[in-house]
Amino acid sequence: MSDVSRYPEPGEVTRPVRAVLAHAAVVGLVVGAAAGAIDAVWSWRAAAQFAPGALGRLRFVAFTSLLHAAAGLVAGVVIAAALLVIVRGSRLGDLLRIAGRAHAARRERDPATALAALAIALVALPCIALALVLAYRLAVPYLAARKVPRLVVAVAMAAAVAALVVAVPIGLVIARGVEAALAALVRRAPPRIATAIASPVAPLVAGGALLALAVLAWLARDWETARVLPLRGPAVGLVALLLVAPAWRPARYASGWLAAHRPWVRRVAWAVLPVVVLILVLATGGSTNVMKATSAYTGLGGPIARTLRRGFDWDRDGYARYLGGGDCDDGDPTVHPGAAEIPDDGIDQNCVGGDPTLKTPLEDTAFAPVPAAVPKDFRVLLVTIDTVRADHFGAYGYARKTTPNLDALAADGTLFENGFAHAPSTRYSMPAILTGRLPLDVRYDTSVEGWPGLAPAAVTIAEALQPFGFIGGGITNYWYFDRSRHMDQGMASYDNEDARLHMGVAGAGPEQTRGTSSRQQTDKAIAFVDAHAADRWFLWVHYYDPHYAYEAHADGPSFGSDRMALYDGEIAFTDQQIGRLVDTLKARGLYDRTVIVVTGDHGEGFGEHHVELHGYHLYSAQTKVPLIVRVPGLPPRRATTPAGHVDILPTLVNLAGGSASPEMMGSSLVSVVAGTDRPRVVFQQLSYEGNHEMRAGADGRCHVIYNVSPDTSWEVYRTDRDPAELADLAGDGDECVDTRRAIERWYDRETVPAGAVAALLPGRPPIANPLDADFGPTVRLLGVELPARATPGQAVTVTWTFEARGPGPTGWKVFAHLEGPDHAFVNADHVPPRPFEWWRAGQYIRYTTTVVIPRTAAPGAYSLSVGLFRGTQRAHASAPHAPVAGDAVTVATMQVGP
Repeated sequence: MSDVSRYPEPGEVTRPVRAVLAHAAVVGLVVGAAAGAIDAVWSWRAAAQFAPGALGRLRFVAFTSLLHAAAGLVAGVVIAAALLVIVRGSRLGDLLRIAGRAHAARRERDPATALAALAIALVALPCIALALVLAYRLAVPYLAARKVPRLVVAVAMAAAVAALVVAVPIGLVIARGVEAALAALVRRAPPRIATAIASPVAPLVAGGALLALAVLAWLARDWETARVLPLRGPAVGLVALLLVAPAWRPARYASGWLAAHRPWVRRVAWAVLPVVVLILVLATGGSTNVMKATSAYTGLGGPIARTLRRGFDWDRDGYARYLGGGDCDDGDPTVHPGAAEIPDDGIDQNCVGGDPTLKTPLEDTAFAPVPAAVPKDFRVLLVTIDTVRADHFGAYGYARKTTPNLDALAADGTLFENGFAHAPSTRYSMPAILTGRLPLDVRYDTSVEGWPGLAPAAVTIAEALQPFGFIGGGITNYWYFDRSRHMDQGMASYDNEDARLHMGVAGAGPEQTRGTSSRQQTDKAIAFVDAHAADRWFLWVHYYDPHYAYEAHADGPSFGSDRMALYDGEIAFTDQQIGRLVDTLKARGLYDRTVIVVTGDHGEGFGEHHVELHGYHLYSAQTKVPLIVRVPGLPPRRATTPAGHVDILPTLVNLAGGSASPEMMGSSLVSVVAGTDRPRVVFQQLSYEGNHEMRAGADGRCHVIYNVSPDTSWEVYRTDRDPAELADLAGDGDECVDTRRAIERWYDRETVPAGAVAALLPGRPPIANPLDADFGPTVRLLGVELPARATPGQAVTVTWTFEARGPGPTGWKVFAHLEGPDHAFVNADHVPPRPFEWWRAGQYIRYTTTVVIPRTAAPGAYSLSVGLFRGTQRAHASAPHAPVAGDAVTVATMQVGP
């Protein structure tokens, strides 16, 4: 009987398990170290931002290499162990060996049969890919408008299975013919080529080549989208895969050399190796600057470090002391950089600025007397331009003639040399401009699908100016400004029809659109001015053209065809159209009776700090914006006072003769426009994807960024002498210590939720209809007050009264769902203004929330179900006076109808 026909016993091996694992560990270690070093050297120049000098960058390279080596060692062992379980612990491995031996035997008799796998790789893979693409294109239109996640997942899975059922048989049939053609080719080809084609490795090479071609084709077709995607990590992973082959033989020699030593030597060596690697990782990564460089400029360094430091998170609060974790007390889960502060308790919960006090005064709104030279009946024109950097305006020193009209306006008004957006994206900046509140403190309506809109409680500029006789108008041009987001509050007329002129790009996100509307926006603005010639008006006009993707304008200035030249051309074309609007005001005799404010909602990145476009960073490229305030009757000047978007509303209210409101989070710039500069810090906020938090502050000298999570660190830049923010000075003395301290005080104050103090009652309040619903051992819901009736579109106030029966649970939220007929659903989940972590036994907490009933809500009875949750966890619920289902208590009902 031949050796091939012998049926192997399960678990039959050719090499000891420890030898396989040792070899895999060495391969992973070597490959990881090499890939990490390549990744770090790739960013050698950029890393100088955080790690200046050759020694600093060498430490950065060493840390990145060691970090990847540790990951590679673990990955090698895990992958090898998994393969061993599959190959040696199951019949699959035995079947693979039988197939391999049979294949070798047949190959000697009939080389053509050895080509079957190659033929399948060449044919079946493209067939499957094509079928999946077709299934995707057919399914997307059907699934796009579906609201039931389970239906979407089920249909997507069914479409994928159907694609495979169709593609696999077709691919196998076609592969048969390709196999015959390959066999004929092998018979005629030179021996070396024939051997290579019939090699067992050929299918893998062919599959890899097809995948590479597919990736290259995608990059060629969608380069504008691909260039802004985080592809550095996948690229490093690919480099690591390519390094496996050259590392294979040397690693085998190394593991074999070690295996030749006595058993106790081998055991000690394998026990010590990971410990040594870990110690070296912690030693080289102990530098904050090295950690910042690794997180910012390597593809996988940040994720690997975050994964590793989970093992050092002793109190399991999501933060560790090492590798950029930032935890100042790893024995207390209530103390970490993301914790909410409890004022005046003597504990620094968030590891920043000490223990805050509620006695700290808020920033002065700085309302000032309006100079007599300002016309009493002035109009207001607010011009916002999407995606414009201050340093691309001529008035800010840009060499290209991008903004002659706006430069002339700046020369006739006040140009703020230090104007800042509070966030780097439209979805956060525009609400801040319109309401005078910092982006994360705006009163949002989260019932709107997609990005949230403004809640009725939010006070817009138009509403704030209404009492002074202003007729409000808005002319916008992007889907985000749809009326469902209520940015038209206080406006008698509102036009977002030009949003149709900006179309999304297939396969791209909201970062990319095509089209132009600047000319049409100005036409509509001129029509508004003419229609309200006899009125006192407030007009907001938004210009969107400079937003990516950048396009040339046949009737506008051209600076070239590269990306930045096209961007500058977009700005110049928009400037032309704004110039037409200003000329109209002059022609109608309104220019000297109109307050004009011009600003950008955020900036744009062109590779600075390896950042393209905007949305995820607070650097000056993304947040330093033009700010021009032209008040008739006041002389022109260049102001050094730092100013932000939240200052626009109080400035306009101050000019109109109004008073400061507690809702205002900025300060009036009237005294600055009138000629008096003052020092101050403009604060910035950024929050996205759950655990990415940044805060920052900027003044005339410094820009200080606090990276709260996932990697905790400070960045300090002297922007007066380093406007490009190339050198991080954090830790290099006290050059910006005053700015940093201001940010710490503000951040501490910011973590104290609005209404936290007022929510604590002096004693038990009367409850009309007690619920006494318990959620876990420490939270009791005494009562919920909900209006008996509501109409679609109405903002409903819900009053909650709780009793604390002990310290509240950390990180939990109130689960609140309003459900009605026809599967109607309104999500009212929230965190109490006085966080659960603050609660103590015997306290009573009462607060209100606002729920907006959708305009499309079906009429009928709606029930409010309440519970407590954290992630997928639910607190056990019980209630003697209300129905309970699935750890949720039905606490109230309300009738919705016209």
